[in-house]
Amino acid sequence: MPRAKAFDPDLVLDRAIELFWRRGYEGASMAKLLEFMGISRQSLYDTFGDKHRLFLAAIDRYCVNLRSEFERIVSAQASGTAGIRAGFDWVRSEVVEHPEHRSCLMANSALELGQRDPELRARVAEHLLEIEEVFFTALERDSVTGELNGRRDNRALARFLTNSMYGLGVLSRGGASQMAVRDTIETTLSVLTV
Repeated sequence: MPRAKAFDPDLVLDRAIELFWRRGYEGASMAKLLEFMGISRQSLYDTFGDKHRLFLAAIDRYCVNLRSEFERIVSAQASGTAGIRAGFDWVRSEVVEHPEHRSCLMANSALELGQRDPELRARVAEHLLEIEEVFFTALERDSVTGELNGRRDNRALARFLTNSMYGLGVLSRGGASQMAVRDTIETTLSVLTV
């Protein structure tokens, strides 16, 4: 009978997420990961396989959690437009206003490894489509109620909003001021009222 794990794999993944977020894939050495996660090398290999598999598992968990929370925030509002605004406000407060200006783990990872890691690139593409779908659903909701112009291409607008949302992290990581970020959000959201 296999022994029960002496650690919670989800908690360990959350710790890995934090370290990958702070340091990137290349900057998170195996020794630092083991120390930060509080597990042995053998436990890492037995549970995740290797550093790359751990990284992909961390990305998967991060993306599921982010999409779930983002969807909850957007769909909880009285209208799709209000939900989209609430979603951008949440991203600003969670990512852009973070003291470390750490942007988004998924976006950071895509910039660091996307060209040479096809497994990561596939996960990034899937995640972006999931976020696009959250925006699209909100836009469709307002098109049905007449709150938005029904002649718009809601799919294209959802893609634009997704791109804009992830661009906020790049702005933040690059040292843009809070005013620049707020202006970018307001300009982005202005397309909803045209």
